Amino acid sequence: MKIPNDKTAIKILKQYHNPVHIIRHCVKVAKVAVFIGNMLRETGCNISIPLLQAGGLLHDVAKYKSVLYGGDHAIIGAKIITDIGYEDVARIVESHVHLDPTLLSAGQICEELVVNYADKRVKHTSVVSLEERFEDLFKRYGHNEKSIKRIDELYRQGLHMEKIIFDRLDIKPIKLNIIFRRNCND
Repeated sequence: MKIPNDKTAIKILKQYHNPVHIIRHCVKVAKVAVFIGNMLRETGCNISIPLLQAGGLLHDVAKYKSVLYGGDHAIIGAKIITDIGYEDVARIVESHVHLDPTLLSAGQICEELVVNYADKRVKHTSVVSLEERFEDLFKRYGHNEKSIKRIDELYRQGLHMEKIIFDRLDIKPIKLNIIFRRNCND
């Protein structure tokens, strides 16, 4: 399995002209994904921390490109990362917005699920509840019935992921931001 280190991942983000605010968001998502991943590993979950780190860092590699030129940033980003040679990371990038329903219905924890969920808990660079994150998404992107339906679908998917993850942990989801701030100051 080929996984880029942090320095390489940041270089890739910069190579695709991502502004500082997107890079900071990616760094925070990676930290949250790794934090959750470490807690899950303590429960016996077999999950790759380096893959969570790289997937979190690179999940929005095509975000700025999509803002400028259109297109699905998850699909575009997955192609970029695949072309560079990081196929396992590309899986995470591709599914960081919409998780494959078969992964979700299986209820099994995998790197794609953890990074997807971590992204849904990070508003800009702050760890927030799903409710707060989606309230912001509805305000920014809920301009028509189709987008409202899509955001609502993602919110329901986020709630399902949250249940899968936190059923294995000894903490409640709302405590993540408090625990994260205490243990991951930045």
